[in-house]
Amino acid sequence: MNYYDIPCTNPWWNMAFDEWLLQCGPSEPVFRLWRNEPSVIIGHNQVAAQEVNLEYLRQNGIKLARRVTGGGAVYHDLQNLNYSFAGPIGTVSPDLFAEALQSLGLPAELSGRNDIFVEGRKISGYARSVWHNRELVHGTLMYNVDIDTLTAALNVEGSSKLNLKGVASVRSRVTNVRDYLPQFASLDAVEAALHEYLKSADGAEIRLSAADFASIDTLASSKFASEEWIMKSER
Repeated sequence: MNYYDIPCTNPWWNMAFDEWLLQCGPSEPVFRLWRNEPSVIIGHNQVAAQEVNLEYLRQNGIKLARRVTGGGAVYHDLQNLNYSFAGPIGTVSPDLFAEALQSLGLPAELSGRNDIFVEGRKISGYARSVWHNRELVHGTLMYNVDIDTLTAALNVEGSSKLNLKGVASVRSRVTNVRDYLPQFASLDAVEAALHEYLKSADGAEIRLSAADFASIDTLASSKFASEEWIMKSER
């Protein structure tokens, strides 16, 4: 499979790229592996104040972004790896990422709730969006994510959503995969192995043109970094 290799960690730009990839990407299936600096990404229709501890994010310099797909709020940092697949409907699926994880020796299994589990614990969530005859599937892989920050960022003050019992429950249900992959020294090494599997023998890098970069930059600044978009469900 062909791929993009763009080492950007700005969540607003990465969300803009995913929308561009869905609407303007090549006709054949493509993928990208990428990361975000510390940030919380909420689903398309979520109300941020009900999902995220906004004050904690402000105090700790954690960005808030809204994606084009549905699903729940997720925390990203540089020890979390994200993937995006896009192409004609029926040509991309989270099964591709689960198979790539299995190629590393992880007993990864898709759940019925848009998650990937290893031994009963969540290591990845994914979401999808359809635009005309095209589809985007993107998701996460928790390698060595800061679980304390994750739980604090998603612990809404004044809400029973994540009380102490809830935090304990989160810790019991989610896990990082670092300890499952002792043969890899770092997330960089895991990313390289996954990339090699997904691109297979005939995959080639696709480079964005200057016009494509300009379009994505404009989309990132005018839409995805705007308070109007990020807080749209509060209005």
